[in-house]
Amino acid sequence: MRVVLPGGGKHFWCLWGERIIFWRESRDMKWREKLEGFQGQRLVVLPRPIMAVALQHPLIKQMLPTDAGYYPKAKGHVCVRERGCPEDIFIYCAEGAGWCEMAGRRHDVGKDQLLVIPANCAHVYGASKTKPWTIHWFHAVGSNLPFYFDSLQVTREKPVVQLGGDIQLFSLFEEVQEALEHGFTMPHLNYASHSLTHLMGLILRHKEAFWRGETTVRERIQKSIDFMKGHLREPLNLATLCALVNLSRSHFTTSFRRVTGYAPLSYLNHLRMQRAVQLLNTTDLPIKQISDQLGFSDQFYFSRAFSKMHNHSPSEHRRRYSP
Repeated sequence: MRVVLPGGGKHFWCLWGERIIFWRESRDMKWREKLEGFQGQRLVVLPRPIMAVALQHPLIKQMLPTDAGYYPKAKGHVCVRERGCPEDIFIYCAEGAGWCEMAGRRHDVGKDQLLVIPANCAHVYGASKTKPWTIHWFHAVGSNLPFYFDSLQVTREKPVVQLGGDIQLFSLFEEVQEALEHGFTMPHLNYASHSLTHLMGLILRHKEAFWRGETTVRERIQKSIDFMKGHLREPLNLATLCALVNLSRSHFTTSFRRVTGYAPLSYLNHLRMQRAVQLLNTTDLPIKQISDQLGFSDQFYFSRAFSKMHNHSPSEHRRRYSP
């Protein structure tokens, strides 16, 4: 079959056993590229009859991984699908680089980026020749996937999402793959489905929290959060936090909201209320003492702040939730 790949010349692919072999003919060179066979690779495919049954299950039908894999330093990796894939495809580039052609456009994929390819969309993708990518990937189906596409803001014309490097991301990709590798019973597939939901939640969080060129700022925001957690008892103000991370008031406030979704002092109040719940549920400390430990000079102000967040007073909370 003839297909179009970057670089000109005629391109063909054919099935050979369990491999797909690609080659290109040009006036001055001939070469082959392979889809499978990378040292250390892992791959698991859910049988489609089992998938059809699983999608009838109310706890699975929202989202189910159907294929998953890991290709380390995948030199020569190229995949062509002229009619697209029946499932949505997610490819996370952990190292190196790759590319994708879809909807008449070429997209480069770099380290810590996620490539998302919608179902039934013709595409070609592959590893960089000079820095072949290491990728974690999965295919998925389910009724919730369109909502994830909307949240990620990915389209055929804009399929690449910038994420941050995070060991938890790698761990959850592993967890999804291992869930499928362990078996195709309903309990195994239910676990795989919920593992994928956890992974997608983390991907969405990273999409919002991490953006290109702001690594230093992200680290400073995390430093300010760590400082807040260690100084809940102190009357912190915005000037102190800005000075701590050496950012202007406007830059710090804008960056903090972008990373966390909160204004800095609102986040500090959020941390204090979390700690208040822990102390109310697990200790017999008087409410006045809890208020003092959390930096409130006035017990009644603490109670009003707590009630505003939880819709009941600290005393009522203790009656409801203490063991």
